Amino acid sequence: MTQNLILKVLSTFRKHRVKSLLIGGQACIIYGAVEFSRDSDFLILISQKNLENLKKTLKTLRAEQIYLPPLEASFLERGHACHFRCKRADVENL
Repeated sequence: MTQNLILKVLSTFRKHRVKSLLIGGQACIIYGAVEFSRDSDFLILISQKNLENLKKTLKTLRAEQIYLPPLEASFLERGHACHFRCKRADVENL
């Protein structure tokens, strides 16, 4: 995983105005820590508009859901995580 891939995903989030916070290993990398991570973890603001923006972002990234539950506010509000894998060539398998 390179910083370049992380920044591509972050710029796609920004383009679609997804209110989020990068956390975990990838956040450590962005801030210069030596941390190896194969995924990106985000906290997402749960609002109807933000979820719509996120779904557009995931479509742009050609992200496919790989684990349940579905990306719905009711599950996110209970603390569940949704997992996706990007299929777009420049961020494939992130």
